[in-house]
Amino acid sequence: MGITGSRENKEKKPVVLIVGGGYGGVQCAKALDKTGHFFVVLIDRKSYFFHNIGALRASVEPNYAHQILIPYDRLLTHGCVVQAEVEVISPDGVKVHGREEPIQFDYLVIATGSSYAFPGKVAETEQSQAIAHYDNLRQKIEQAKRILIIGGGPVGIELAGEIATDFPHKDITLVHSGVALLDSGAFKKEFYTRLQADLERLGVKIVFNDRVDLGTTTYAHQHEKFIEGDQTFLTTKGKIEIKTDLTFVCTGAHVNNKSLKAGPFVAELDTNKEGRLNVNEYLQVKGYTNIFAIGDISSKEGKLAFLADKQADYVASFIARIEHKKDFPEEYHPAKHPAMLVTVGRNGGVGQLPTKGGSTIVKYVKSKGMLTSKQWCTLNQKRHQATQSTDTEQLEHSSGYENKLDSLKHSMEFTEDDARQLLAGLPAKELELGQDFI
Repeated sequence: MGITGSRENKEKKPVVLIVGGGYGGVQCAKALDKTGHFFVVLIDRKSYFFHNIGALRASVEPNYAHQILIPYDRLLTHGCVVQAEVEVISPDGVKVHGREEPIQFDYLVIATGSSYAFPGKVAETEQSQAIAHYDNLRQKIEQAKRILIIGGGPVGIELAGEIATDFPHKDITLVHSGVALLDSGAFKKEFYTRLQADLERLGVKIVFNDRVDLGTTTYAHQHEKFIEGDQTFLTTKGKIEIKTDLTFVCTGAHVNNKSLKAGPFVAELDTNKEGRLNVNEYLQVKGYTNIFAIGDISSKEGKLAFLADKQADYVASFIARIEHKKDFPEEYHPAKHPAMLVTVGRNGGVGQLPTKGGSTIVKYVKSKGMLTSKQWCTLNQKRHQATQSTDTEQLEHSSGYENKLDSLKHSMEFTEDDARQLLAGLPAKELELGQDFI
C-alpha cells in the first residue's frame, strides 16, 4: 500500500474518505484538511494527480508531461493519500484490492471521475510510466506524415490543434459525425464556427456528418485508441478515401462507476445519464446524509473541472456544518449557463462564459499555460522547473485585466486568488478491458 501523509488518526478525528484524486476529489480533500477538524483519506490508484487539461499538450511538447503529473505528497496535513485500486464502494466501507477489511469512514465523498483512452487520460499508476508513454507517443507523432483524428469533441479538437500548431506541415484530417464541432447545441453559433475556423486556419481538413469504418482494425494496447502504420479508410456516408499512417480515435469516454456497480449503489446509477450516480439537491446520495458524490460521477451537472471544484467546496462546507451540528446550507445551485473553454494549439481557442471574455481567457491563459500553475498550487507544490511561465504576470499588465478578473470571479465563482492564478501502495493488478482508471 502506498501511503503519503499522516498514517495515524491519533486524535480520533472524524474520518472523511474521498474516492478519486481528480479535480473534485483533490479540491474537497484540501478544503476539509484546512479546517483541521477531520482526518482526510484520499484514495486513487495513481501515485500522482493527472492534470488532464494539459494532456494533449504533453503529446507534442517535449518534457511537458512533467507539468501535468503532480505528486500528492504535499496535499494533506491532517490525513493521507492512499494509492490503491478501489473494488467496491458501499455504505459500510470501501473495499480496495489487496486488503481484506474495507476502509471505514464517518463521511464518504465519491469523486471517481471518468476514464478516456490515452492520450486524453492515462492508466499508468506511476509517473515514470506515464512520462515514458507520452515520450513514445510524441515520437510517433513527429514521424507521422498523415494523421487522422476521428471525433470532433473537445479531445479531438484540442489534439488536432496541438499537432497542427507544433507540426504545421503534417497532413491532418478530422472526421466528425455531427454537422458542427462538438455538436451539443448548448452554445452560441459563433462558438462552433470559430472553432472550425481556427482549425482550418491551421490547415486541418474537417469532414462533417460522416464516420470512419475501422473494420477489424485493432489497437496495440487496450487503453490506447491510436492506430499505427499505413492505412486507407473509407468514410461510411461520403465514401471519402483517407490515407493515414497514424490514426487517433477520440471517442468513448465513460464515467468510473465499476466500483459502484459492484455494490448496493448500483440501484442509484442513472442509465439515462451515462451511469452517473443520482444525488439530491445537496449532492447527497439518496438515503444518506453522510455520503456525497461530486464531479463527473455525479448526476447534478456537466462534466467540467471548474464545476467539480465548485461542488467540492460546497460538500466540504456541508460536511463541516454537519459535524458541528449546524443547519443544512442552501441547496446546491447548478450552473445556470453553459460554459466551456476549448484550446486550439498554444496560440488560440474559443470559450464561452456567462459573461464576455471567454475566448480571450482561452487565448491568453488556458492555451498558453494550460492552467498548470494553478493546479501545482492546489496540491501545495512548487511548479516543475522545466517550463516556468510568466504568462499570468504579463497578462496582469495588459488592458482590461481587472475586468477579466472580475468576470472570472463572478461567472465561475472563483476567489480573487483563484482568478489571479487562472489568469496567470497496495499491489496493482493489470487493468482489465473497460476498467476504471481510479
